[in-house]
Amino acid sequence: MNRFRLLLAVAFASLAFAITQVAFATTVQKLSLVELTKRSESIVRASVEDAVSSWDAGHKEIYTFYTLKVLQPVKGNKDATMITLRELGGTVGNIASIVPGMPSFKKGEEVVLFLTQKDAAGYPWVMGLQQGKYTVTTAADGTKMVRNDLADTELVKNGQKVEAVVAPDMPLNAFIDGIKTTLGVDGKIQVDPNPPTE
Repeated sequence: MNRFRLLLAVAFASLAFAITQVAFATTVQKLSLVELTKRSESIVRASVEDAVSSWDAGHKEIYTFYTLKVLQPVKGNKDATMITLRELGGTVGNIASIVPGMPSFKKGEEVVLFLTQKDAAGYPWVMGLQQGKYTVTTAADGTKMVRNDLADTELVKNGQKVEAVVAPDMPLNAFIDGIKTTLGVDGKIQVDPNPPTE
């Protein structure tokens, strides 16, 4: 009988945990691509070189530090070659801290990131959480594409919940050109009126 009660308790606990996991999401202000572009301090195409998780000094929060190699600066500091992001969540030993909606990265992954200005600790954040991370993939014909995954992210606009619609994959070059066009309209890209002639 005790064994049956124990199994029943474990089953209920597992079910409650599963329901909690399914229902748990992060709510964030919905940003259009134009809003992401204009509000970001910097935009880069980069590759993920390293990821290290550790406790903070007070042993209260786990942070993951991602080191990224800049492949193409699109907006902001054009001289940056490496960027380090610090994000809430990660795994240290047997303890995992998961923040739904927070973008995660894999070593070797190529991404286009929309970044905020640096926080008080000196690290930029991804603008709009998962909205500001576009993963670069390669299509069957070799074309590089970008994709934005909004899993576990609830979006609100003007105080109303809106559906997190995942846009279809887009060619990387067209995506970057669109960002540059938006920046040009906003006056952030300076074009030489007298380009050199051959």
